[in-house]
Amino acid sequence: MSKVTPFDIPLLINAICRHLSCEDLKYCMLVSKAWSTWSASVLWRDLNCERKTPDIPTLRRHQEHIRIVQNITMWSIRDSGERLPFPHVQRLEFKDDSSEDGIHRTEIRVLPLLEGITSLQHLKITLSLDRDNIYRQFVRTLESLPQLESLSLRCQWFIDGKVIQDILRVCHRLECLSLVFLGKDRHITEEDRQEFIDTRVEIQKMPEMRLRELSFDAYSDLVVENILHPLLERCPRIEKLDPGSYTTSSNRHLSKLFKENKFPKLRHLVAGGRDIAEALSHVECGLESLVFRGNPSEPVIQTLSQYHSCMTKLHVTGVSLWEFSDLMAGLPNLQTFKSYMRPDYEGSSRDIPFEKHWECVNLMNLRLYVEGWGNGATIEHEQKGSRRMLALDYVFSEIAKMTSLQVLFLDYRIADLYFMENGYLTRLADLKQLRDFDLGSNLGGVIGKEEALWMIKNWPKLLRVYGPPTLVEFEMTLRRKRPQIQVLCRSAMRFPE
Repeated sequence: MSKVTPFDIPLLINAICRHLSCEDLKYCMLVSKAWSTWSASVLWRDLNCERKTPDIPTLRRHQEHIRIVQNITMWSIRDSGERLPFPHVQRLEFKDDSSEDGIHRTEIRVLPLLEGITSLQHLKITLSLDRDNIYRQFVRTLESLPQLESLSLRCQWFIDGKVIQDILRVCHRLECLSLVFLGKDRHITEEDRQEFIDTRVEIQKMPEMRLRELSFDAYSDLVVENILHPLLERCPRIEKLDPGSYTTSSNRHLSKLFKENKFPKLRHLVAGGRDIAEALSHVECGLESLVFRGNPSEPVIQTLSQYHSCMTKLHVTGVSLWEFSDLMAGLPNLQTFKSYMRPDYEGSSRDIPFEKHWECVNLMNLRLYVEGWGNGATIEHEQKGSRRMLALDYVFSEIAKMTSLQVLFLDYRIADLYFMENGYLTRLADLKQLRDFDLGSNLGGVIGKEEALWMIKNWPKLLRVYGPPTLVEFEMTLRRKRPQIQVLCRSAMRFPE
């Protein structure tokens, strides 16, 4: 019996590869044939073509390994012959290359290559469905993909309601659907309006869909009212919803559906508008996550605290200091919060809310962009007791209590915010779980050896620090004392959601 080697144990290989970069894996391929075999299988499993797409012969050589392909253009594979150069792909995401010459001819050449890929589960694609031959080929392609669970479709040009209806018909078995209809090239006529009204009637007759996730974005309220609204009534299993339209009319329709408990499993919502509070109050079981487009009104904040105290994730476009403190005090289960904070405490007569303590003691991910200080601002030259300083004291006094924090991104644009002398770094000594930390976008001075040693001493789980590429002494100290810590450029930030 042949001797079992580590290369014969997939779980062991996967465990090893989690700690290896792409560059490491490329070097592994040069060691020996055995090393080349297992490292190639991992290296080519997930292919991102953002910077460069391998040529067709190279893709064919590694086609047995490729499972995920992202940011590939149709242009780059238009000459693949009779079959795709990755026949076992499970996730395929095309980059929008509609600016390329002859894109319509490219689409009609590439779509047949996707037919019958039994492994394909997720497809992201941009198409010119205003062209009848492309639309019909796309429908045939969708019908030929037996394992397809998720579709993200973007259409650049106007398409009529019957085309959208036909796509929905083919997608009835999917679990996740994202539709973007831009409709850039045509004025909507009365004939178009009547056709969409007729389409609405047909969608209302459709059987219930299996969708768990739905994202919709359209160029006109006409499309929203006659496509999205009847579609929502055919999707009782929805768990995650982004209706794309946050107008008063759309919010009223959502309120009606929520009140009738049309989505008993809804847990994740993208919403907007200052009049959405009523709709939110009718969500039966409470939301786990909310992305809010715009500034939440006081009724919205009160509704979230009253009906959605179980929420764990909240992204808000913008909040005042008082709205921010109300949310942090009213959502005790919050684990992730992301927002811009407006500097309206400058001109306000309201007191800084020192008495409003944050209740979200399990907060793990905080990303807050604070406007109002401006480039070049420093704590050293700020007047003691100013409203800006009082607001800063309040925010940091509460952050210091959030001992479960793992990710802290706090961009005040203050040059000396995290200096040992005069700065606020030492106030964060109790954040023992911190793993990702950002130094801010306006680091005017030098963070050096002293700050690095302090972080090593006080943050035992720190893995990544984001900042400018000029922190030579700071980076050298971290690498020497704790080499597992990465010092990354801010452009490389990939904080967990």
